Formats: sequence, C-alpha cells, structure tokens
Amino acid sequence: MKHSNKSNKPNHNQKHGNKKPKFRNFYDKGNTKQQNLQAGDSFIFEDSFRPRRSFPFLTPGQALNKHLHIPEKKVQPLKKGTLRVIPFGGVEQVGLNCMGFEYEDELIIVDMGIQFADQYQLGINASIPDLSYCKNKKVTGVCITHGHIDHIGGVFYMMEQLGRDTPIFATPMAYELIKLKQGEMKAELTKLNEYKVYKPSQLGKHFQITPFVVDHSIPDSAGFLIETPVGRFVHTGDWKFDSNPLPYRPSTNYDWLEATGKRGVRGLFSDSTNAHLIGSSISESEVIHSMEDIFKTAKARVITATFSSIIDRVMLIISTSEKFGRKVVLLGRSMNNYIEIAMKLGYVRPKPGTIISMQDAAQLPDDQVTICCTGAQGERYAALMRIVTGESRDTTLKPDDTIIFSSSVIPGNERAVQTLFDLISQQGPKIHHYRESEIHAGGHAKSEDTKKMISLVKPEYYIPIYGYPHMLRGNARNAYEMGYNKKKVPILRNGKLLEFTKDAMYETDQYASHELKTIDGRMVGYTGPKELHDRLQISSQGVLVVTISKKSGKYVIHYATVGLPPVESVPGLKKSLDQRVLSILKDVSKFKSAEEFSNFTERKVCDTMLHDTGKEPKVVVVAQ
Repeated sequence: MKHSNKSNKPNHNQKHGNKKPKFRNFYDKGNTKQQNLQAGDSFIFEDSFRPRRSFPFLTPGQALNKHLHIPEKKVQPLKKGTLRVIPFGGVEQVGLNCMGFEYEDELIIVDMGIQFADQYQLGINASIPDLSYCKNKKVTGVCITHGHIDHIGGVFYMMEQLGRDTPIFATPMAYELIKLKQGEMKAELTKLNEYKVYKPSQLGKHFQITPFVVDHSIPDSAGFLIETPVGRFVHTGDWKFDSNPLPYRPSTNYDWLEATGKRGVRGLFSDSTNAHLIGSSISESEVIHSMEDIFKTAKARVITATFSSIIDRVMLIISTSEKFGRKVVLLGRSMNNYIEIAMKLGYVRPKPGTIISMQDAAQLPDDQVTICCTGAQGERYAALMRIVTGESRDTTLKPDDTIIFSSSVIPGNERAVQTLFDLISQQGPKIHHYRESEIHAGGHAKSEDTKKMISLVKPEYYIPIYGYPHMLRGNARNAYEMGYNKKKVPILRNGKLLEFTKDAMYETDQYASHELKTIDGRMVGYTGPKELHDRLQISSQGVLVVTISKKSGKYVIHYATVGLPPVESVPGLKKSLDQRVLSILKDVSKFKSAEEFSNFTERKVCDTMLHDTGKEPKVVVVAQ
C-alpha cells in the first residue's frame, strides 16, 4: 500500500475538484502588494466575488411584467350596444388618474391627472397618461372630479393633444384652478365650463353626467352619476364620509346616494387609496383638538407644512391661529394661489387682518406668528426646505420654532422627509408630525366607509379604481365581505378594456396603449424608456467617452470621464482599456457599419471597466 506524503486533511483543491479556485484580494494581478500605499491613500481592491452586472437595468415593475408576460391583445372594434371603459391610468399607481367611457361614436373622459417621477425616472417633471386610443375619436366632454393635481395636473398637456376646443367641465374650485393655470400656460381652453352639483349635463347623444357632492380634502369635490344606454354608473372620484364637516361647504347627501341606488346602478367605480385600511376616516374637525394642543404650548412661531391643495387643513390652521391671537403668513406661490381662490369662493373666511406679509410678521413677537407653507414632502426647493437651509429670502429657522407636518408622507418621499427632520432637529425646533398625534385627516375612504357606500348605492358590479394594485385588491375585499363574488369585482390594469352590455360585463384581454408619456422640461412624450435608462446608468455609474483617431498610421486612443476619476489616475486602467480597444481594432473590417463597431466596442469597454473597477459607466465611442 502506497502512502502519500500529503496530509490526510482534505485540501481546498479536493473540495472543489481539480480546478483551483481563484480568490482575489488586496493585491494586483502579479500578487505584488501595491507599492508605497499609505494610510488615507486611494487604491483598487479586489474581492472574492465576480462583479455583478447591473445594466441593462430593469425596474422591479418591468422585471415582474417580463416574468408574468401577460398577453396584451390588440383593441378590436367596439361592438354595437356595448359600453367600453378605458382605464388610461390611475389603477396601478396613486396619481395619473384618467378614465374613458365610450359608446358607439362618442367618448367621455373623467379626470386628467399626472404622476410625479419615481426614483427610476431621473430628471423628468412628471408623467401623463397615453391618450393614443382617442385618435380619430369624438371626445364629447372631459369631466373633472376635483382640483387636486393628480386629477387636473395633466389638463393642459392632454387638451393640447385632444384640441383646446374640447368641452371640459369642472366644479367651481377646480374650474378656478384650471383658469389660473390657463393663464400661466398661455393656452386658452375655449369650452371650459363650470357645472353645478345635482344638475344633469348632456354630453353628446349617449352620456348624461350628474355631479354629486363628496367629502374630500378640497372643496367642490364631486363624484359622477353617468347615465348611458346600458345603464347607470357611479364614479366616486376621491372621497370619504365626514361625520362632522367643516363650515362653509356642502357635504355628502346620503339620501341622494340611497335614492340613486334604488333606481338601479350597474357599476360603482370607487376610490381605493385608503380602502384597504380598516375602520373609518376621521373627520377634519377631529384634527382641531390636536392642533389646538400644539398651539397652546408653542412659545414662539408655529410653522405648519402641508399641501397647498388641502384647503380644509389650511382653513383649520388659520382659524386655530386666530383663536390663539396669531397672525398668519402664507408662504409659497401655490399656497397663496389656492387660498386666494378658496377665499373668493367663500370656503376660507379669515378675519380682517389675519393674513399678513412676512415683512409685517417680522415686526410682531414670535408668539403671535404662524407661518403656513408648502414642503411637507421634503421637496428640495419648497418653502419649508429653503427656510430650514437658510436659503429663503423671507425668513430662517429659529431655535424656539414649533414645526407641524400636517400631511401624510407620499410613498417614496420617506428619505427626503427624514432628511428634512434631521436638518430641523440640528437647529433646535420641536417637530410634530401626523404619526405621533392626530394632526392629519386623510381625504380618502377606509374600509367601513367603502362598505357603507356599497350598501347605499347597491351596484351590480363593484370596480376598485385609483390606487396601487394592493390598494385595489384591498378595496375588492370590502366588496367580497359584502357578499359580492369575484366575477362581480373586476381588478383593472392600466389600458385593459372593460365592457358592459345591458345584460353582462366582460373583462377583455384587449389593451389600449398605456405607456406613460413624460413631461421633461418643455418636452412632452419625447423622453422614453431608453433615455430614462441612460440617465439612471449615468447617475450611478458615470460616463466614459472613448475617442479613437488615427495619426501617422497608428491608432490614438483618448479617454474622458464624467462622474468618474480620470482613467489615467487609476493604476493599470488605461493599459487594460488600450489593450481591449486595440484588440477590437485589429479586426475592424468585420464590422458592417460604424454603428455596429461603436456598439460592440462600448460593450467590451464596459466589460473591462466592470472587471477592473467594479463600475459600469455609460460608454460612448467616438471614431474620428
């Protein structure tokens, strides 16, 4: 029996087969320690993992769509006697609210909202729904439920596509806000109409619209009774039930809703934003006590941050300030615009002299001043952020200030709000926010409110709208608990067509175009997925420009970087890149075009960068 001189311990090679694993470490390719490395110096390290490629990049939503691969069939001609519902947006997100109803040769649109950019849509202002479906169709009217930006923010961009002479209808608050924007955009809507609640309006031959009052966080919010040849439909818009509404404004007419239900309703399209949450929405009036407790203990200025469009909250802040002998400064253009319109319509009625300028407030003791401003979402250049960072021309933060964040945080803004909290805390003021006390009442129905609406209207079908997919499904559960089976509660997707006849409802597998149309600076619709992908890559990985020229029969390669250190400053990187590019140039004749050569070279140079530096820059090849 032969004995091996080697130890009986299993060695690393036996464990992994005959292939010797290559572990990388803090050494260069020659296993020679980087020379003259001192504390604080820059260096390239290597680890035991292969660099993982991140680009081309898919957002989580894009990855899921690729995985599920839901077939989207082409839209077929509308059959006679059929009502088609087109969710242009708002059923896969909060925002982008827009829905079409089509019968024979006529189409109406409810709401024209926008959605602000998410973390993957760098640089764009917002997105609007794709109305390509409406080409060569007769749009007999656009109906606006209320004046929040996720319902009216897309009006001027989308009306530019449909035609400024398309009839558009809104209740007084939304009407005034659209008129204000009309002046700013220098785009007159020639058929902008103000309609009255509970008064029917005939839109074309096939649609009759009756707006009805709903409670929400902005006055003149409305839902719609839509009467069609195949039956009645109720669209709630954004809503909640408020058992103790604020003064100077109408509230829900429960008797009217019940009477409408008794007449027969085919479908109830209902807001889902908070419908997945248990309980009932609190009344705006319930916020008063929490707000008064904060004002009672505030020793200096009170600075409140909220959305300018939450008129109810601003009303409450003004009345509470008056109760405690404070004057109110409104900071921010949108804040002043919204309150000016609300005062014009009689929804906000401050005492004479309550609203003052910042210059006048500077002459008063701090405990007699309230500042009401925008910026509760941590927006970089909103009024509150500029006050906190010392960039405001109006005022700066003081250590004894009391800061009230009187609105919930929109999903995706949590980090920006936390940063704002930290910047404030460093300077001394006390922060109050909605999670620690009831200083915010949501404007959307919760589960018990939703069930009550269903019991009043008694629809044949219940259709959750306006919210993220989990919100729509949570809303659907409310109907299931009311005895509806799943066939009576369709879950919509953007673009997916829903059809009604006099006898039935059909969930089709046909999709209208539903790509988001970006608003990017002054460009609408031009910036698409490729440009957004490039921006994302550039923002995290930088740019490497490779310029190739020929001089005296030899190739000359130059590198320029943006957002990365110069190639020459990283040891060995220029040599690696030169070798890669020159190896491609040796067989340059195989490429059929300059574009093919550039694309191939860009990929290979990116591979080298990933291997040597762990970065995947956007590579641009310029061949001179």
